[in-house]
Amino acid sequence: MALRINGIDGKYILPNVLRSKYKFSAFDGPTLTYSQSLPNGKSQVKSVNIKGKIDPAWVFVTGRAAAHTPCNNYFKTLLRNKSLKEVLAEGDIIIHCLVPKEGYTLADLPDACTAGRDIGINPYLLIDATMGLAPVLIHELAHVAGASTNPDPYDKQSLAAEKALLHCLCGKHYRPEALGSIQLQVSGGSRIV
Repeated sequence: MALRINGIDGKYILPNVLRSKYKFSAFDGPTLTYSQSLPNGKSQVKSVNIKGKIDPAWVFVTGRAAAHTPCNNYFKTLLRNKSLKEVLAEGDIIIHCLVPKEGYTLADLPDACTAGRDIGINPYLLIDATMGLAPVLIHELAHVAGASTNPDPYDKQSLAAEKALLHCLCGKHYRPEALGSIQLQVSGGSRIV
């Protein structure tokens, strides 16, 4: 049940996801460097330790959520009928970086995408701490456990991954309009994952 970060803990095979706007990639190094606009119109180069952001979220998932009986009970209601603890015990989870394909930008990326036991995350989640990475990981692990990815509002199961947050100590991050995905409010509108 180890967490592996592609490009930091080693090099791992990239899943080929059939998405027009993004693909999975390895992280380029241990830090993510970005430019931040300041109120005075100037920009400032900043960096964030990738592992330093991902590890605490993983500790929350494995130490708190996976030990929380309501969370495990909810996961057992999903298609695979396994608790979060059982899903985690099945093997490693690989974290990848989501990158935009040609013609797209980071703003076009979802917050995360799951392909088997591989989870791609938008690097913006490592920069902006408002959402937190733990709820995103729990949401994506619910997909690993069999939660629907169908965004149809008439499908009662379309919120199954998002509802995991209500049971896994992340209720304040639950978004009832996040059908089959997490939706975040960002400046200029909302983004669906």
